[in-house]
Amino acid sequence: MTAEQRQLWKSCQDMEQVFLQILLRQMQSSITTGVFPRTMQREIYEDMQREALAEQMAKSGDVGLAAMLYRQLSRQLEAVPIDKVQN
Repeated sequence: MTAEQRQLWKSCQDMEQVFLQILLRQMQSSITTGVFPRTMQREIYEDMQREALAEQMAKSGDVGLAAMLYRQLSRQLEAVPIDKVQN
């Protein structure tokens, strides 16, 4: 795997992680508040929890969004001449 391919794979995983964080945030916002009030500390904790969960989900590859993005974008990477990539 070339350096460009590794960088592309990392970018695809990062994109999947961001997508999953948004998805998890929207899912969690649909839940009505329970016993505990919504505080800033709780929001920070839940954001950190969502970020860690999304990172693990993206790294596992089970969702498959990163792989799909990589397959699509790697074709375009191969089609670009090497001198265009370096500039």
